[in-house]
Amino acid sequence: MKRIVDVIIIMGLVGFGVAAYAQSDLDTFPIGTTEMVYRIATEEMDSPQSLGFTLVSRGNDDYTIFMNMEASGTADQLAGFGFLFAGAQMSYGGGESVSYSPLQALMEQRSHLQAGNDYILPGGGSFKDITLVEIAGVQCLQGSFIDPSDTDTRMTMAFSISDSVYMFPLVHVEELRDGQWVTTLRMELTTYSSTPPEG
Repeated sequence: MKRIVDVIIIMGLVGFGVAAYAQSDLDTFPIGTTEMVYRIATEEMDSPQSLGFTLVSRGNDDYTIFMNMEASGTADQLAGFGFLFAGAQMSYGGGESVSYSPLQALMEQRSHLQAGNDYILPGGGSFKDITLVEIAGVQCLQGSFIDPSDTDTRMTMAFSISDSVYMFPLVHVEELRDGQWVTTLRMELTTYSSTPPEG
């Protein structure tokens, strides 16, 4: 049986600091407390998991990050519960990985992206079918990432264009099986709030 560790190893984005591929740098978060909750589901899990981030910015380059995770499952599924860090990869299902490093250029240039346009990425991939969407009150550009070296996998991602977020508001990975696209991973921002400091 697949363990949750195979699934929740989810992102090199998650770490005890902002990893190279987190969507927003810490200094872009407003002074005060920003809370983000993500719902994570995969085909191997009996029930979705909840991943929460609370980021406190006090100004003057002083931050605190709290992470919490909630999961339910069998003893076997929860045996590896926790995080591992896998660089510029996101792992899912049976430990397979999808590289998101080509998307770094998009993250860096997201203020120039426009709905309705398609973009060619370094290495020959593309980001297309871009639409403006709202996820948990956050305005986002959402599109499909296609890797020409792995045409049996596709990933839909959303970038925040209105608020600082720790991780992408949406990551949806699908695999082509017997002519049908099957969801293997879906991570979505479900709660977002930002509160200024008291006083």
